[in-house]
Amino acid sequence: MKMFLKFGTVGFFNTLITLGSYTLFVYIGINYLVANVLGYLLGVLNSYYWNKNWVFQDRTGKAGVFVKFFAVNLLTLGFNTLALFILVHQLGVHPVLANVFAVGCGLGLNYILNYKWTFNQAS
Repeated sequence: MKMFLKFGTVGFFNTLITLGSYTLFVYIGINYLVANVLGYLLGVLNSYYWNKNWVFQDRTGKAGVFVKFFAVNLLTLGFNTLALFILVHQLGVHPVLANVFAVGCGLGLNYILNYKWTFNQAS
């Protein structure tokens, strides 16, 4: 449970970075799907550092950890972007509000894959 709370704390700050940059990008006229990718990538950079060093405390230094982390986040980004597209195009939700929901959709998937695969915490 402690690890999940740490993950949630990191996720909270990643979400602020992701949503804040996304909102800024949309505000300055960047397409909301492109803004989603850019904002998400900024959050991923922050996420990798804190999840590796604080949440999962991975000290292996293996490059494979980054490759796995990046793969998990690409999958999560795809899931997030699909949810965003559906919310905006099918349900008519405002792009900024839709992104709040879309980011939330990927949280569980991201945690489980990072816990079980990336940082190999499986019991």
